[in-house]
Amino acid sequence: MPTLARWYVRTALLYLVLGVTLGALILWNKGWPIPGSWQWLAAHIALVTWGWLLLLTMGVAYWILPRWGLERRRVWLAGLAYGCLNAALWIVALAPWLSAAWFNALGGALQAVACLAFAIHAWPRVRKSGRS
Repeated sequence: MPTLARWYVRTALLYLVLGVTLGALILWNKGWPIPGSWQWLAAHIALVTWGWLLLLTMGVAYWILPRWGLERRRVWLAGLAYGCLNAALWIVALAPWLSAAWFNALGGALQAVACLAFAIHAWPRVRKSGRS
């Protein structure tokens, strides 16, 4: 497994643990109130959806999609996607405490850049099967 794919998968597992922990604290709040715990809901959703699911999917896709020859081309785009998505996750997760509405917009823009960069990286690797 390539190093970048390992980083994707390990980071996805980290976000799974963080997201589940925040979800457990939000559920705990139903029985024993924790002041301000509902502010964690956006971070919980972002970490589980974009952090766990999307990073894991991108890491496995980076690893498993076929290569042309012995090396992957435009690896920097997959690295850019990794960096932008992680920055976006932290911005969106911390947005309720940063008290500025444009942080959510910045996080969304970085998520879009990450998805676009990864799609451009992976597009040439998806090719027609030789069996059809």
